[in-house]
Amino acid sequence: MPRSVFQSDLTILALRGRPASLSATLRVTGALRGLLMRECPEQPPPEWFSGHTQDGKPTKGPHLGLTPLPFVDAERADGRIIGLAVILPRHLGPEDAGSCLEPILRDLDTGSPRKHRLFAGRWLDCEIALDTREDPPWNLNPTAWTGGEHGSRVWASVTPVVLNRHYNGPNRWERAAEGVKTACEHIGLPRPREVRLHPTPVVHGVPPADKFAQVTRKTDGGRCGHSHSLVTFDQPIRGPVVLGAGRFRGYGLCRPIDDKVKRRGEG
Repeated sequence: MPRSVFQSDLTILALRGRPASLSATLRVTGALRGLLMRECPEQPPPEWFSGHTQDGKPTKGPHLGLTPLPFVDAERADGRIIGLAVILPRHLGPEDAGSCLEPILRDLDTGSPRKHRLFAGRWLDCEIALDTREDPPWNLNPTAWTGGEHGSRVWASVTPVVLNRHYNGPNRWERAAEGVKTACEHIGLPRPREVRLHPTPVVHGVPPADKFAQVTRKTDGGRCGHSHSLVTFDQPIRGPVVLGAGRFRGYGLCRPIDDKVKRRGEG
């Protein structure tokens, strides 16, 4: 089954305290990244961890990504962030990952999860810790985001996909959809059969795309456009599927919506 450059074994962090809306994704993942960078036992953090080479340039390969895990796809879903996921590149060995992440996430003497305060002003003030529950809420279950052993042909964005360029002209949306197809190839997936762009989400409980802050380009400070997307492949894909220029910061996170993915309502 095709899969992307990211590992399917997500590291899930449960969030307790004052929740943030999914529309505050960039602030929340930014706060988590700051925490991880400060706590990393290897300083400066390695390239796969920080996304930068030792001379400060952006790495050209896949690296650690952070995504929100919201309460969505249920009858009373409201889109609040109930957890966060650390997504690792597939090429990374468990020893390398453990040497940096294990001291942050666990007490090395007891093996118990370490608790950290995550703060982003009025947007977020909570406690996070590694989720070790045997039966977590469905949206904190990796299968809800990877499709499990069956995968999924159809994926719908939960955070909008950042478009790789600004499109003009009467056929701009068609060209933008082709750009999202190319974004799938950039993370090692086959080119989708179809991409549909929507200002409103397909997944229940997700805010419209215009409620999310725009990503700023580092090259010129301009704003990147983004859109909710519905992506259909010719064959099942195993996730996580995280697309676009904001994929390491929580944007472009997609949800498998094939019937083969069993859904279990969440409280």
